[in-house]
Amino acid sequence: MAEPILDYDSFFEGAKSALLELDTLSTEEERLRAEGERVTKAIEAEKKAVEGRIAETTSKRLKEITSTYDAEIKKAEDIRKSLEAKKGKAKSKKVSERIADETKDLHDHIANTKSEIKSEIKKEKLPGFCGGRLYHTLYFPHKFFDFVKIVLAVLVIFLAMPMVIYKLIPNHRTIYLPFIYLAVIILIGGLYILIGNLTKARHRDSLLKIRALRDTIDNDFKRIKLITKEINNDSSEERYDLGDFDAEIEEAKVNVQSIKDKKTTALSEFENSTKKIIADEIADNSREKLESLNNELEVTKQSLGSIAARRSEINLDISDKYESYLGRDFLQPAKIEALQKLISDKEAANLSEAIDLYQKRQNG
Repeated sequence: MAEPILDYDSFFEGAKSALLELDTLSTEEERLRAEGERVTKAIEAEKKAVEGRIAETTSKRLKEITSTYDAEIKKAEDIRKSLEAKKGKAKSKKVSERIADETKDLHDHIANTKSEIKSEIKKEKLPGFCGGRLYHTLYFPHKFFDFVKIVLAVLVIFLAMPMVIYKLIPNHRTIYLPFIYLAVIILIGGLYILIGNLTKARHRDSLLKIRALRDTIDNDFKRIKLITKEINNDSSEERYDLGDFDAEIEEAKVNVQSIKDKKTTALSEFENSTKKIIADEIADNSREKLESLNNELEVTKQSLGSIAARRSEINLDISDKYESYLGRDFLQPAKIEALQKLISDKEAANLSEAIDLYQKRQNG
C-alpha cells in the first residue's frame, strides 16, 4: 500500500540510487550476454575447427594408405603383365617354329616348282614375265577371280585411262575424246595381241605347263594358309613347354590378390579403429582449450543469472517505490534532480506540484 512521502530528499536520493544501480546492472547484464555469446561462438568455432582437422587428417591418411596400396598393386600387375607378355612372345616363337616345321615340305615344294618354272622359261627362251601371275591371268584365265581381274583391267585401261589422258590435255575439247579412246584401244590392244602372238601362239604347250605349275604353287600356299590357321586356333599349349611361365604368372596373380586383400583389411581397420584413434588424439589436443572456454561460459552464465535476478529485483523495487509516485517518464536521474531542486527551493510544496511546474516550464 502506497504511503505519503515524508522526506523528499530521502525519496529522491533513494530513487536516484536505485536508478543508478539499475543502469549499472543493465550495462553489466548486456556485457555478460555479449561475453556469453562471444564464448559460445568461440566454443562452436573450436569444435568446428576440431571437426575440420579430424576430417582433413583422416581423409589425408586414407588417401595415403590407398595410394600406397594402389602403387604396390600396380607394380604387381605390371610384373604379371610383363610375365604374360614374355609368355606371349615365347608362345609366338614356338608357334612360328611349329608352322615353319609343319609347312617345310610345302615351302620346299614351292621353291622346287618355282625353279622348274624358271627352267621351263629358260629352255623355251621366253620372257621372264611369262612365269608371272599377271601374264597367266590375262592370257590363260581359268579361275573366277582371273575373269574378275580382266574385267577390272578393261575398265581401268579402256575407260579410266582415256579420261585421265583427256583431263591432262591443256584446253581439251570433247572432240578429242573419241580419238583418245581409239588410240588407247589400238596401242593397248595391239600390244596385247603382239605379246600373245610372240608367246602364247608359239609356246602354248610350255605356257600351259607353267600355268599348271603355278596352280600347284597356289594350292601349296592354300595348304600352308590352312595349316597356319589350324595351328593359330589350337588353344592347347602343352607342346610349347610354357609351364615355367604359367607358374610365374600364377604366382604373380596370387601376389596381386594378396595385396588387394591386405588393402581391404587395412582400409577396414582404418575405418573401424585408426580413424577413431586419430579423432580422439586431435580432440584431446583441443580438450583443455574447450574445457577452459566451457568453464568461462559457465561462470559467465552464473554471473549473468545473478546480475539478471538482481536487476529484475531492483527494477520491480523501483516500480513499487518510485514509479507509482513519479510515473515512468520521470524515472530519469536528470528529471528527478530537477524535481528535487523545485521542492528544495520551495517553488513546489509537493511532488505533484513539482511535476506540474516542471512540465509547464518544459512546454514553455
